[in-house]
Amino acid sequence: MFSSPLRSPKPCQPIDPEISPLLAAEIAIEFNSLRTPRGCPEGIYITPSREGLLRWNGVFFVHRGPYAGSILRFTLLFPYTYPQNGPTLRFDSDVFHPLVDPKTKIWRAKGRLSSWRTRLDHVSHLLHALKRSFKSKELDSITEEEAANKQVWSLYHHSHQTFLSLTSQRSLHSASRSTLFPEEYPAPPSPTRTRKISGQSMTEELGKQAIKFKELDNEEERRLWDDLKKGLSG
Repeated sequence: MFSSPLRSPKPCQPIDPEISPLLAAEIAIEFNSLRTPRGCPEGIYITPSREGLLRWNGVFFVHRGPYAGSILRFTLLFPYTYPQNGPTLRFDSDVFHPLVDPKTKIWRAKGRLSSWRTRLDHVSHLLHALKRSFKSKELDSITEEEAANKQVWSLYHHSHQTFLSLTSQRSLHSASRSTLFPEEYPAPPSPTRTRKISGQSMTEELGKQAIKFKELDNEEERRLWDDLKKGLSG
């Protein structure tokens, strides 16, 4: 078991002197809007990085669809030109998805959000679109031209069982102890592979700034379930 991060902590102060007060206010408004009903989709948790307001860390718990069971970390990066230009959503580990560029790990929105519209499009829209893109109905609608990863798109449409098998394997890995708790359960080194596994790469890149998970012991787990039962009965 693990404890999930809070969705709505107070935004930290930007340490980058190039961030203007107006830009800081725009980012703060976007963050506060996620606290409204349906502002932030269920299963997605967001917190500003200690590096400043222009970088947010997020975790996406996928509950339904071919990616069910996946726990995916991502980073939301705002440009200095925000809100004229939209933020970039980049996953912090490899994600087997037709809208995720395999080289940059950037998720590319489709449809209306593929072209950012100032004052009309917001982070909330982006996060809801992200969640929808992992469901079967939305995956069915992605065209080859929209796909950032043509190979995954082709597998989904022409070798669906292979796609499901590979997706299932990656979902299990994303929720494994070595990925969620890399410091407590480091993955054994592989003599045949020089490429770092996604969990190790992610931890080294984000360091102490990322959202971290805490594994619960039996007593903590029991207290958590008791609190949940009391909340439901009350």
